[in-house]
Amino acid sequence: LIEWDRNDEIGALVREYNRMVDELSESADLLARSERESAWREMAKQVAHEIKNPLTPMKLTVQHLQRAWKEKSPNLDTIMSQVSATLVEQIDTLSNIATEFSNFAKMPKANNEQVDLGAILRNVVTLYGENESATITYYEHHPTGFYVYADKEQLMRVFSNLLKNAIQAIPDHT
Repeated sequence: LIEWDRNDEIGALVREYNRMVDELSESADLLARSERESAWREMAKQVAHEIKNPLTPMKLTVQHLQRAWKEKSPNLDTIMSQVSATLVEQIDTLSNIATEFSNFAKMPKANNEQVDLGAILRNVVTLYGENESATITYYEHHPTGFYVYADKEQLMRVFSNLLKNAIQAIPDHT
């Protein structure tokens, strides 16, 4: 703000300038608040999406167990064991989501380096390659390596989440 004590034409210009600076400051504050609210809404949508991912297979698994119980399935022990393992895994996933969300304010700084994207994909596919819902195969199209400048841990999480979401999206037809 500009200070001017006289009540002349320059004083009128200074007062008008100061008024406009105040309005601009208020507008900037409103915009910043709106952007923060929008970011939190987007974060809430993302967390809700991440929570829904494990809930669907949990529901389908419990329904499968209920059918097996109702039909007095002869392999109920095996089904119970599989259902228990699946539910524990999905509960761990939900717990991790909650932990990551609570740690959001202190997200680790990216450790960017030159990493081989193919090696990361191979590692993630190895984790998810064989499961009950799908068989995931990785075909190496660039044998000399495809390098990117990124955080290795974050890339592994991205590809892991993509594969996990894809597997969970496969309907249970058992």
